[in-house]
Amino acid sequence: MSDLFQQESPLVQIELGEPAGNAPRIEEKAFNGYLNLRGRPGHTGFVAACLKVLGVEVPTAANTVLDAGDNRIYWLGPDEWLIVTPPGQQAALKTKLEKALAGVFSSVVDNSSGLTMIHVSGERAGELLATDCPFDLHARVFQPGQCAQTRLAKAGMTLSPLADGAGFEVIIRRSFADYLLTWLQDAAIALE
Repeated sequence: MSDLFQQESPLVQIELGEPAGNAPRIEEKAFNGYLNLRGRPGHTGFVAACLKVLGVEVPTAANTVLDAGDNRIYWLGPDEWLIVTPPGQQAALKTKLEKALAGVFSSVVDNSSGLTMIHVSGERAGELLATDCPFDLHARVFQPGQCAQTRLAKAGMTLSPLADGAGFEVIIRRSFADYLLTWLQDAAIALE
């Protein structure tokens, strides 16, 4: 019976080899947890509950990312955040948030089965993404600690520079993951 619930990456059938030359490295960060959090950031009960569970206040500045222990919190809108957890930790965090937010106008939804993350890193990572992303990816404009909801090759994504500035993390809907990864691999070959 347990085989029915075996987790499988949306990119399980795509081979991710070593990049050639100075081509960007493309790798999936599979099985992270993804919680969508909604609430009123000015409400003291919401702020207190988030602080109690996450250890930080959710970011209120537009297009920012905040590290909170093992979790990353992405600002998606004035009352919406995406919390990325390490694999397998989303259910426990969801329960803690729901308990702390009881009676507070809010929602916590587990979107883990619908999203995945791809890291694109290396000195040409920005160049690769810029081939079909309308967002300005230059380091003077888009820096670690920021995020943006944009598109790449016609697929919607949440994008953020890696903390070390050596690439980007791309959060994509699971149903677009194989398309986007194949597109990235083809576009990387075209860079050579």
